[in-house]
Amino acid sequence: MAEKLLVLLAGQSNMSGRGYLTPEDVAEIPGLTAIRRDFQWIPAVDPFNYDRLNMLGLADAKDPFEVKGLVMNGAKRAGVGPGRTFGKYMRRHFPDHEVGLIPASIGGTPIAAWLPGGKDPYSDAYPYDDCLKLAREAMKSGRIAAVLWHQGETDAANRTPDYKEKLKAVVSNFRNDLGLADVPFILGELGSFLDPAWPVAEYNRMIREVSMELPRMGWVKTADLTDRGDKLHFSAESQHELGRRYWEEFLRLSNS
Repeated sequence: MAEKLLVLLAGQSNMSGRGYLTPEDVAEIPGLTAIRRDFQWIPAVDPFNYDRLNMLGLADAKDPFEVKGLVMNGAKRAGVGPGRTFGKYMRRHFPDHEVGLIPASIGGTPIAAWLPGGKDPYSDAYPYDDCLKLAREAMKSGRIAAVLWHQGETDAANRTPDYKEKLKAVVSNFRNDLGLADVPFILGELGSFLDPAWPVAEYNRMIREVSMELPRMGWVKTADLTDRGDKLHFSAESQHELGRRYWEEFLRLSNS
């Protein structure tokens, strides 16, 4: 088997995944794995990013990595993001390579938490610093071939000043700290279903501008995608489509 191809998944809850699980999401895909936060590789079966257990219907799980199924304690379980779909397409496109996902996103994190030393407002995590540790461990098994980023809901709600410059700094830091100068780095727009009081259009404009002003970057549109019913998180179906769009943008960047 050729070198393992790694995909770094970073940002907040819509990258972690809050879409409700379907049978497709809990079926193993041979050759597609994800690295746990204890550095163990497991099959990339959703949910594999355990950032906020209560948001996944896993709050009472003793070992959430071992819990399978679509329902827990009578409630639907969540955890569908775009990463697994992207990984599925990458695995098909590069059949001689295993594909490893690096799930580092944390729900609710503002852009400041993704700068060096930045802290998660809701836990003891340091998202960027912790992400570097996880990525460096994963890179012992292969090379990062793509970075997928989805973040900005918290900053849109808070009207964070200088968001565009902070996002540029995040991209630059990832490239410098992990040696990803030539790796496709793809941003996702915020959902059109978010609170209409939030300046979503402005933040999506900044996301697109960053992708056009920095090299080896792309972006994916989300205006026609739908939420899971909470006006905050993409549905499972929309997450599957979002993953496909990240993949199409990866192909475009790879062939340019």
